[in-house]
Amino acid sequence: MLSLFLGLIVTTSRRLSRIIHDNIALRVNMSAREAQLQESENRYRSIFQRSPLGVLHFDSQGFITDCNSKLLEILDVNRAQLLGYKMLSSSANPEVAKAVRNALAKGTGYYEGTYYLPKASAGTPLRAFFNGVHSASNEMVGGVAIIEDFTERKRAEAIIYRQAFYDSLTDLPNRRLFIERLATLCDEKQTEPQSGLLMFLDMDRFKLINDTLGHAAGDNLLVQVARRLESCLNGEDMAARLSGDEFVLMALLGEGADETLEARAETYMLKVQQALSQPYRLASNDTNVTPSIGYTCFTTVACDYEEVLKQADIAMYRAKTEGRAQLCRYQPWMRDKMQ
Repeated sequence: MLSLFLGLIVTTSRRLSRIIHDNIALRVNMSAREAQLQESENRYRSIFQRSPLGVLHFDSQGFITDCNSKLLEILDVNRAQLLGYKMLSSSANPEVAKAVRNALAKGTGYYEGTYYLPKASAGTPLRAFFNGVHSASNEMVGGVAIIEDFTERKRAEAIIYRQAFYDSLTDLPNRRLFIERLATLCDEKQTEPQSGLLMFLDMDRFKLINDTLGHAAGDNLLVQVARRLESCLNGEDMAARLSGDEFVLMALLGEGADETLEARAETYMLKVQQALSQPYRLASNDTNVTPSIGYTCFTTVACDYEEVLKQADIAMYRAKTEGRAQLCRYQPWMRDKMQ
């Protein structure tokens, strides 16, 4: 009996010792995991707060529950204005609401555009990536959004576009943009044909002005010509600088009888000629400079834009050969003369 009793004590002692050992090991393991979780949480909070992008958290109902300082800076709001804001409300941006719903339903959502907060007068160009967040039981509990400010990018894109399609001196459309516009009008897919007028012009004695008054005066003349051309434009008309002192003006005359359109075209051209023939203020003096203008009429939809531009160019060349301040309409025989 004594031996049996001693054996039970020893067995119980060993089991107790193992339980105590396992318990201690579990506590140590839990402490290590808690430390790892805390370290991970600290690392995430550091990234969250120092991220160069805006970050926000939202719950399953679309309410914003947290955001970093960068997002407040991007939207120019304080934390109290943003926390608790429901991105799925009827007053919220519908595209943002759609992105949030997609994130909660499908796991991802995307928004790009100029975002306006309620009662804000100015919007902010944004790009936002929304992602849903699941619980351990795979239940969708909310989401996180990464938000990029597009302001600088939009500004850079506008500068690049301006440099690509506008003349840096006169601020008029350049050859590239003008030809794209004319080609669009001549596209067969256009459904409403209308009559058009294309004028090709350059300034008489421009080289002489450059040589006698200097290039600054020549540049000033080109800028003044550009402003006067703009003052003649109506509706969808366009004026452009092609190169040097060569300009083009494209006017849409609408629909009507041929006689009416001819009268409109003549009135328009005389208006342009008169505007460009007034004295220019160059180097503190009034200087008379006249334009030589060639023009052609065309019908949108059924035209070849290269041919239209060529006809106006030929007519302008003919106007130059006939002397200064001439206005000349394209005729087929002019092409033969040039050849």
